[in-house]
Amino acid sequence: MRTAFLLVLGSLLGLACGDDDTPADAGVSRDSGARDAGPEDAGGEPDAFVPDLGIDMGPPGSVGCVSGGGLDEGEHTFALDGEDRRYLLYLPEGYSSDRPWPLVFALHGNGGSVDYWNATSGDRNVRGELAEGAILVIAEAIDNAWRDYDMPADSWPARIELELAYFDYVLEEMTTELCVDEEAIFSMGFSGGGSFSGVLGCRREYIRAIAVGGSVIYFEPDDCVGTPAAWITIGTEELAAGREAYRDFFRDRAGCDPETTATDPDPCVAYANCDPATPVHYCQHPAGHIWPDFGTEAAWAFFQRFID
Repeated sequence: MRTAFLLVLGSLLGLACGDDDTPADAGVSRDSGARDAGPEDAGGEPDAFVPDLGIDMGPPGSVGCVSGGGLDEGEHTFALDGEDRRYLLYLPEGYSSDRPWPLVFALHGNGGSVDYWNATSGDRNVRGELAEGAILVIAEAIDNAWRDYDMPADSWPARIELELAYFDYVLEEMTTELCVDEEAIFSMGFSGGGSFSGVLGCRREYIRAIAVGGSVIYFEPDDCVGTPAAWITIGTEELAAGREAYRDFFRDRAGCDPETTATDPDPCVAYANCDPATPVHYCQHPAGHIWPDFGTEAAWAFFQRFID
């Protein structure tokens, strides 16, 4: 998508250049702001001048930074692919379209709903953690399950496509109506919600990083086009081959080695030699299949590493 700042800059440059006769391939000096067009031509006309606009480009903003009409907080409903869908939207304090904002998708586990992350206290207080820093979209799956284990396994791929279309639709609405930092879009989730966050990280390049707990692979690895940074937590009492495979997939995809060093918060570790753009952290908490008490704060701290 075209960014808001480039739209503004392009318009102003067009006004500055007008219809002068300066050759189209004349360079622009980044230091001076003047065209490097060589000596004045025989007519003695001065070189075209591009003014110093004084614009801090900052992170890339969506088209909604320029033309967005805004969205109300709270529940939003719509129909898509024959399904009634919904999500909850919460804007950061002081939200305005004057600057682009990070966006976080929060996904409940299978059998849950938007209520799972719609908390303002306790271990899942994602609204509180993001209150000053990011747009929060609490997503909800078809029939409250990102994967319906009561359905035949051959039905799962089609369900994945429906859910991917849901996130594409919601993100399009966010970037069109709100001012979104398109390089700071994240997904977090627990259990099936973490599993589908992995689908988003695999299948959608717009996901910069994921933060998940107790998750397994829902996607075909060969289908992956994205490589997100990843924060992954698993309980000691829930360690199983499927959850370890999920962790190891994102570790290996990011180019990391199995060796680790301690990182905040305890008991987390960072894998060694990852691609600098895609660090992977692993936090093995001592309990079972739960979202740990340090999880929400740590997940947001991890996401903040990727916000300009």
